[in-house]
Amino acid sequence: MKTILTFALSCLVAQAIAQPNVAEHRKQMAPLQNFVGKWHGVAKVQQPGEGMITINQEENVNWELDSLLLRIEGIGKDPASKKISFHAFAIISFNSATQQLTMRSYTHEGRQVDAYFKVLGSDKFEWGFDTPGKQGMVRYTITISDGNKWLEKGEYSPNGTQWMPFITMELVKEVE
Repeated sequence: MKTILTFALSCLVAQAIAQPNVAEHRKQMAPLQNFVGKWHGVAKVQQPGEGMITINQEENVNWELDSLLLRIEGIGKDPASKKISFHAFAIISFNSATQQLTMRSYTHEGRQVDAYFKVLGSDKFEWGFDTPGKQGMVRYTITISDGNKWLEKGEYSPNGTQWMPFITMELVKEVE
């Protein structure tokens, strides 16, 4: 009986420790509020061997689980053919164990990445990751201005010192 009681008490203590502070999660996610909505615009992407291409970009951003997760779906289409050239899905959340925002993203080619996500200031953000095999780093800087303009710049660095731009995205939020 003593063993069962000890086990039950251990389970309760472990469960209490593992319980995240939901209010803290929402507080950490609150700076992302201006992302929510439907966005449209263009992205200019440097393609290896092809030069710079322009695609029509759409981002749909919504809260999930009562503001505990931010869901982002991006779709880029060739302006002439309307064919999808880019399709990604991401979730941003607050990790109570690390006390940091994180992002997990997936692409239509089957790639996935776990990335850091930082709030740099009011409506200014950075997210990024090490490339596979740690051959370099990728970072994206996002600024939302006037509550309805999204400017994003993606850069690659082989060493963390020299950064080379490879994408810019300019979007406008749909009026609700």
